[in-house]
Amino acid sequence: MTRFERLQAWSTPTRRRADAWFPGPLIGGLALVAGPALWCLGLLLRALPAHSDLLAPERWAELRARPFAAPMVLAMYEAGPDLVLTGFAVFMLGALVLAFAYPALAHLAAAASPRLAWWGASLVVLGLFTRLYWAGVEQAAFVMTEQRGAEAAARFVLGAYPDLSYGPWRIVVWSSALHYLGFVLLAVAAYRSRVLGLARGTALVWAGTMWGGVLKEAHLADVLAAAAACAALAPLGLRLLRGPAAGETRGLSPTIRWW
Repeated sequence: MTRFERLQAWSTPTRRRADAWFPGPLIGGLALVAGPALWCLGLLLRALPAHSDLLAPERWAELRARPFAAPMVLAMYEAGPDLVLTGFAVFMLGALVLAFAYPALAHLAAAASPRLAWWGASLVVLGLFTRLYWAGVEQAAFVMTEQRGAEAAARFVLGAYPDLSYGPWRIVVWSSALHYLGFVLLAVAAYRSRVLGLARGTALVWAGTMWGGVLKEAHLADVLAAAAACAALAPLGLRLLRGPAAGETRGLSPTIRWW
């Protein structure tokens, strides 16, 4: 690319907005590698207690028969607080790191689709903010479990669930809903810019369809979706970490275009 072409690219307002999100090749590369990995590990740690012997078999059967997962999650926390809290903490840490990873992906995808990349990353990061809100509600429920017991905490959470999970003025639920659209826009931008192939773009969208809300149960299918996101994003992060030239979308496309 000549100097004139570089200046012309920077003169595009939408490209400048997408670039403004870019945290830099070092931070962006680390986030693209560590963010999905922490997200996947957090989901795995959240799923494991439900397949353990923390509770008696009769108690497991009674909790699984209930229509909502909150009583089971709080009962698991009461029986093994350190194990459950570790899973929720690592999951929240993954959300924080991913807030840097998706702007880095948008920077790479802005070569051919700056508007799609910018809007996609904006909506996805907005959805990650809702995860932090829900983490605060969950922490309050855990503290209530320690003080009043799992059943009392579950009754409170389920009795006030719409107000707790949807947030004031329903801001949280709308932010969460928009993040699904954000993943689609970001995946389309990455595909059009030859940053992700069809398989990894599909994996990114799959990872973005995960449930939202307070005190949800993590399943092994969620872990698989997060692992697919690792496969989609980690190679991009490694290429960014290898040097400035690896950050050029044109340099990325020949080797990863078809997967």
